[in-house]
Amino acid sequence: MPITVKEIARLAGVSRGTVDRALKDRPGINEKTKTRILEIAKKYDYKPNIIGKALVYSAKSQPVSVLLNSMGNPFFDEVKAGIRAAEKEYASYGFQILLTECKGYDPEEQLRLLEALPQDTRMLILTPICDERIAQKLQALVDGGTTVVMLSGEAPSVTGAVYVGCDYLKSGRIAGRLVGMLSRGQANLFLITGSTRHRGHAERVAGIRTIIENEYPGIAITGVLENLDDDALAYTAVRRALQRNPEIDFIYITAGGTAGTLRAIREISPSVRVCGFDDTPIMREALRSGSVLAAICQQPFEQGYQAVKVLFEKRILKNEIPDKIYAELSIKVDQSL
Repeated sequence: MPITVKEIARLAGVSRGTVDRALKDRPGINEKTKTRILEIAKKYDYKPNIIGKALVYSAKSQPVSVLLNSMGNPFFDEVKAGIRAAEKEYASYGFQILLTECKGYDPEEQLRLLEALPQDTRMLILTPICDERIAQKLQALVDGGTTVVMLSGEAPSVTGAVYVGCDYLKSGRIAGRLVGMLSRGQANLFLITGSTRHRGHAERVAGIRTIIENEYPGIAITGVLENLDDDALAYTAVRRALQRNPEIDFIYITAGGTAGTLRAIREISPSVRVCGFDDTPIMREALRSGSVLAAICQQPFEQGYQAVKVLFEKRILKNEIPDKIYAELSIKVDQSL
């Protein structure tokens, strides 16, 4: 039977309150006493009393602020479903999701939303936009005691936060390999991304370039287009690109804007080969119809669920969590569905 707080207190010769402060890394305890308590807890494999914690936290509200630039991007539908599933699972601990959504990659809008957070915010999940002011704000929140989870996007200069999401550079290298294999090393490749303000989107393009430029001399990257994950913008921009560059014979959609991109291809160059990312409804239909040859998928539901689980593990159980938790990557074709 695992050791209890009461037994640790007896062995250490201190009160249960002192043990609680040591185990939860709270101030007001002598360092030598704290060290002795932690050594006893480790020696006897102390585990928190989950049932007891549930009773304590059930009477408290544990608000979780969630900021996602998810409007108009179907990838985030499953992310949000995962967040809600975790909220339901941890409801007995008082977890309550406060979701705010916006569209696109406007740093001013995200800064405004961050500034509007309640002063007592202690748990935050967001997809950060690349901007030094946002990174500074997040660092200030972390330093002030807020547990921050960066979901499906990363601000690498922020220390003390946890990243949950795709290994974008690796996924880009996989995409580059797909293009090389499916084109037999001969293609005029056009890349479509979301925004360079999303670090992952830039890394995905960099990963593709690394493979193509180093291993496939017969493949030319003819251009990179940002569509801000917007179908209307994607349609107009891709249509124009295909009209101006009729030599394009392979397109990789590395982020959102899939529906608009496919519409433009159907109208201008239906013979262009296409690969994409993410298991969204539009991507599944495109795979079934043959409009898209293959898609790299990244478990969006699991990402949303894990983001909330990380908060539970860190805030309630006080467990150590890795700085990065990567989603498993998989490749889907028509026969996968």
